[in-house]
This record gives sequence, C-alpha cells and structure tokens, in this order.
Amino acid sequence: MRYSRAFWVLFAGRLFNSIGTSLIFPFLTVYLHETLHVSLAVVGLVLLGQGAAQVVSVLVGGVLADSWGRLPTMVLSLIAGAAASLALAFAHAAFWIIVLILLRGGSLPLFAPAAQALVSDIVPKEDLYPAYSVQRVAANAGIILGPMLGAFLLHDSFSILFLLSGAIAAVFGLAIPILLRGAQRDPRAAAGQTGVGLSFRLLRDRYLLWVVALLMLVSVAYSQLYWVVPGYLTVFLHLPATDFGFLAAENAVLVVVFQIPMTALAQHWRPSISIAIGAALYAAGFLSMAPLGSFLPFFVPVAVITAGEILLQPSVTALVASRARADDRGKAMGLLTLANRSGSGVGPLLGGTLLTYGGAWVLFSGTALLAAVAAAGYAKLGDAPAEIAQ
Repeated sequence: MRYSRAFWVLFAGRLFNSIGTSLIFPFLTVYLHETLHVSLAVVGLVLLGQGAAQVVSVLVGGVLADSWGRLPTMVLSLIAGAAASLALAFAHAAFWIIVLILLRGGSLPLFAPAAQALVSDIVPKEDLYPAYSVQRVAANAGIILGPMLGAFLLHDSFSILFLLSGAIAAVFGLAIPILLRGAQRDPRAAAGQTGVGLSFRLLRDRYLLWVVALLMLVSVAYSQLYWVVPGYLTVFLHLPATDFGFLAAENAVLVVVFQIPMTALAQHWRPSISIAIGAALYAAGFLSMAPLGSFLPFFVPVAVITAGEILLQPSVTALVASRARADDRGKAMGLLTLANRSGSGVGPLLGGTLLTYGGAWVLFSGTALLAAVAAAGYAKLGDAPAEIAQ
C-alpha cells in the first residue's frame, strides 16, 4: 500500500531517534565505570533508575499524547532529551552526569506512545499491521547503525556521542511541527469528547488487559536474549564477550531484511494467530539453546527467536491500536510499552537466578515455558470480542 508523507516522516523520526539512543546506550556502563570511575554497584543503581524513569515516562507519554496531543508530546520528548544529551557533553561532575542521564532516560521514551498513536490516526485500521512492521524496520536499522557509529566516534571522546545524540534529537524536534503540520487530529475531538481527563475505559477492557499481561510474559522471556545469554556465553561457555555482538547484529539485520516480506506473508492471518505463533517460536528458540556448547550453533535459535519477534511485535501493536478509541490510543500504546519494559526489567533478575542456581537447562527450559504459556494464552484469547461500551 502507499503511505502518506506524514507516515514517512514518522519513519525517519523513528530511525533517527533509534540511532541517537543507541549511539550512547551500549557504551554507558563503560563511560560511567571506566571514565568517571563510578563503582559497578552505583552503575547498576543508575541503570535501574534509568529503567524506572523510562517506565514512568511511557505512561506519562501515553496520557499526554491523548490529552495534550501527539505532536506536542513528541516535540517535548525530543527537545528535553536533546537538552539533557547536550548538557552531558559539557558536564564533568559525576553527580550532575548521573542526574542528566536519568533526565535523558525519562525524556526520550515520551516519544514512542505518541508516535505509535499517531500512526494509528493516519493509517486505516486494516493496514495497521504492515504499517507497524515498516516502522519496526526503522527502529532496528537505527539499532544497527547507532552502535557502529558510536564505536567509530568513541575513539575521540564520549562528548562527541552526547553532542551528536543531542543534535539529532534537537533537529528532528524542531522539524516535526513543520513536517507533520496537519497530520494530527485532536484525539478527543475524533472521539466526540471535550475536556481533558484520564480515561479508565482501558482498565475495563479485559481482553486488552489479557493481551498486555501476556505480552509481559513474552517480554520476560525475550529479555533473556540480551541480558542473560551474553553472561552465559562468557561465564559458562568461556567465550569472548564480543561474540554476543554478532548475535545481536544478526537479530537486528534479520528484522530489517525480513520484517516486510514476513508481514506480507502473514498480514491476512488473524492477529491472535500471528502473536501465538510468534510466542511459540520464542519458546522453540530458547529451548533449543539448552544443549548448545559452542558459539556458532547459537545463530540458529537466534534466527528462530527473531522470526517470532517479527510476527509478534507488530501484530500485538496493531491489535492494541485498533482496539483503543482515538482518545485512548496514546494510553494504550503506553500500556503496551510498559509491558515490554517491565518484562525486560524483571527478566534479567529471574534469568540470572535460574542460571546461577539451576544451570543452562533450567534457564532455557524455564524461559521456553514462559513463552509457551503466553502462546497458549494468545491462542485461547482468539479474536477480539466486541469493544467495551463507549
């Protein structure tokens, strides 16, 4: 299908936002520990605080997107994130650097719920699945390009990374009110509403809440790939720490290459089927990791997990977006992002505990069980029932 100019502006925004974020994130631990000489315990607290700020931010971003508007929320996110990033380039005291990192972590995630809600405003409901698939290509392309660019620039100084990240956010934050002029409809007016308030309709939609709750299980499982598997490869299999970078690159490249072709294959499936198959592929991929004792075979289960991600993530986003009313879509996207981030927060603790006290088989079979439960849950949910009363 043909997408509007506003859609491609959002695509570019998602790409550059992803580049700007991933320029810094992979090197943040090194920066705090090696450059600022902050203890690893404090580094862990900073990263925990940043994660907590992000969780709060996506919820606030969803509310602001519905009550204040999609574009103002995106602009606020980018300009505030740019200010924090640019200030980091000139900060020297560890205390202020940590404060700015937390402010940046709380600003940039405001963008996602508003941008995802705006996609559902400008794309017909029947085309949301392929539309969100295309947007995911932008995010994953940024994840590929950002760390590569960051590693290249890191030879000079960390300040350059902060300056470039801030400049990207600032330029796009100033440009989107012009580029997206006329694209936003007032979400309250579209729903026949006046006034500003926090809607509780979403909390009465049991089907939607089950979709989000099961997504949290999926996210706990998926988080093992990026947070626990690297430690397993290094500590248990005695492989170089850099080896996992190839698996992470495989994941991102496969999404960029196969997201749209697989979407074309699956776009006529019922959303619950795509999501259930995606979760089942997570289960199969993690379970197949358990007996592996060398590096190269890990490329196969990572490909299986990535195929599941390609099917699941745009399907669940499209399902939630099409389920919510216009004046609830921002909050719905916030709930969706919260499920992903909460699962990613709980996952490393659970996975690390399973690996430490149970070993590889317990970790990978337990992770596969979580994903299989989610797959069964989505299959049982089936198609969405009639929407709740307006």
